[in-house]
Formats: sequence, structure tokens, C-alpha cells
Amino acid sequence: MKKVYLFDIDGTLTPPRQKMDENFAEFFLPFAKENIVYLATGSDIEKAREQIDKRILMMCRGVFACSGNEFWEQDTKIYSNEFYPRPKLVTFLEKCIEDSGYHTKTGNHLEYRNGMLNFSVVGRNATLEQRDSYAEWDKRKQERWTIALSLLADKESFGDIDVSVGGEISIDIYPRGKDKSQAVEKVRQLHGLPIVFMGDKMGPNGNDYPAAKALKSGDTACQVENWKMTKLLIKQEMEN
Repeated sequence: MKKVYLFDIDGTLTPPRQKMDENFAEFFLPFAKENIVYLATGSDIEKAREQIDKRILMMCRGVFACSGNEFWEQDTKIYSNEFYPRPKLVTFLEKCIEDSGYHTKTGNHLEYRNGMLNFSVVGRNATLEQRDSYAEWDKRKQERWTIALSLLADKESFGDIDVSVGGEISIDIYPRGKDKSQAVEKVRQLHGLPIVFMGDKMGPNGNDYPAAKALKSGDTACQVENWKMTKLLIKQEMEN
């Protein structure tokens, strides 16, 4: 039976915020040519273009950027949503940066994307080494999860928002429902076929969780650990 394939990018097709492995890209390209493939990322379209081979992006039916708040077909933006966070939310996040026990702050802590706000204590200007260092520290301290839960607990101050933890250094904040579930609904609307979704953050409050939760009977959610596991699962799909 024909299927639609929906892939997260960071941690699923690439190492977080790095380019797709060249050998994996050569393997993935014919798969994208022969199947209905979409990508869904929490990052903006520019970051997706930095990480994914342009030939693959042109072969994909579309890219859902900014956690589904932007949809692109090749170089054409089909739609985008807007989000204006409350001043109290911004003030709270700035206080989180100030109060954090982590020693390095690199700047670009609040990145406004279409339909969402990406927040990072270490900052999106961090080098790969600085990203890795914060990621290891956060695994021990659970800072991102603590911030996410605090935001979700105070709807009166921050509004009807959802928060997800994605990648290694940041959290995504957006209006309730304006998440990767939008990608699943759009793909279902366009094709009406079973969906296979692969992502690395499918646990509660992970940024792939809303997409996985939106799947229905006949669809498949595949939790992966890295792009190598994704490659193995694709091979299994090709053999079936």
C-alpha cells in the first residue's frame, strides 16, 4: 500500500543543527524520488536548507518549518502563522537566562520565528562545542524541562500556549495546537494515505509528540535515536 513519509530533521535525518551525512543523503535521495516525502522541523526554513541537501529538498513534496507554522513547497511559501508572545512571557524568559546556573551565555536567546518563539539559555550563537557542553549539563539539571513546566503551569500570565523541548539546547513556545500536528493534518488532507512519521522527540513535551499524537489507526510512529536508526527503518520500509 502506498504511504506518506513524514520526517523530523534534527536528530532524525541529521545530527542536531549539523548537515546531513553525505552517504545518508545519497541513500535518501532516491527514496525521496520514489515516495511521497515531507519534512517537519522546529527550525526555520533557512536552517533546514543549511542541513539538508538541496536535491532532497527539491524532491520532497514539502517542508513544514517552525513546528508546522510555515509550509514550503520547494522555494514557495504556501502559508505561515504569526505569534505575538505576551510581555510577561518574555520577561519570565529573560529572568530564566539571568537566574540560570549555566556559566556560558552566547546571545540570541529568544529567536522569533513565524508562529512560535524558540528560547535557549545558552543562546543560539553557541558553537558546536558550547552546544554539546550545555546539552550534557541540561541532561543532569533538567533546566529546559523545568522552564517548560513552569510556563505550562501559568496560563493566566503567559496565555494559552504549548511548550515543547526539542533539539539539544532550546524549547519551542507557540499557541496551543500550533505545533507539528499541523503537518500531519495537512498531509492527511492532501493525500488521504497512511502516514509513517519518524522523529526523535516523541515523549510528552517533546517537539515530535504532537505529530505522533495526531496519527490515527493505520498510521505509524517511529521513535528514533539518530539518523543511523532512521536509515535502518527506511531500509525496512523499502523491503516491505
